[in-house]
Amino acid sequence: MQPDGNQRGYLYERFRLFHTVDQQALDVGWHYHAFDKLVFFIGGHAEYTVESETVQLMPGDLILVAYGQLHKMHADEDIPYERYILYLDSGYLSAQAAEAGGLNACFARARRDGRCLLRLSDADRAAIYQLFIRLEKALKDDSPYGPALSEALLTELMILICRSPEEKGDSALAAADTDEKIQQALHYIQAHLGANLSCDALASRLYMSRSSFQHRFKAATGYAPHAYIRLKRLLYASELLADGEPALTAGRKCGYTDHSAFCHAFTAQFGMTPSAYRPRGSLIGPDE
Repeated sequence: MQPDGNQRGYLYERFRLFHTVDQQALDVGWHYHAFDKLVFFIGGHAEYTVESETVQLMPGDLILVAYGQLHKMHADEDIPYERYILYLDSGYLSAQAAEAGGLNACFARARRDGRCLLRLSDADRAAIYQLFIRLEKALKDDSPYGPALSEALLTELMILICRSPEEKGDSALAAADTDEKIQQALHYIQAHLGANLSCDALASRLYMSRSSFQHRFKAATGYAPHAYIRLKRLLYASELLADGEPALTAGRKCGYTDHSAFCHAFTAQFGMTPSAYRPRGSLIGPDE
């Protein structure tokens, strides 16, 4: 039996672009990806939740979903829901412009600050929209120049997205509905996956009762604290293993003192033992 949280969407390539329009209502439950994802919202009535942050989308909004972040969405059927979705290999992004923190710096910042929504200036919004249109066209170019052009456009797109908050400060990071106490807990959990993360310890840090903490955590994230922490530890372990960390030390770093328990939990989640794990996937269509 797998821990709570479903992996959706698989990616073999460096990146993959989808341009979709849906007329019907869409409800996609909590899930995560083993890659970074951008959603550029063009139109419709939609609500997006990443971890404990819920946003009502406006045309031109960008949603940043980092590797392993839990998220869900809902779109009404009264108006077509149109968006670009970009699946991005995290390792590929981090190796590009490494001296600037990698082209996935925007995802690292979003995960660190708990701010998944990027609300751009009119000029940047128009520029990004045009880059998506050009990238979509380039990906259909079957000439020998098509792949190089596609990667160049992707690089330009990611640089623009990474620079926007740096140049405009917090004004580019739109506010969202969130439980501040639980947001603090999520930040602490992410930074201390190898530490004691019992409900009692977390509740004490937040000056909350155990029962209040559990109730508010489940309301904000859709998960019981122990299920959320277990999944996050296993996702962290998968990143370590993908980077070449031995299974024994990966388990210890993500909070497992019993190696056999770690192997059992990891195999249940990913369908293979830690020693056999490699980044994998067969690309399928967008889930939202």
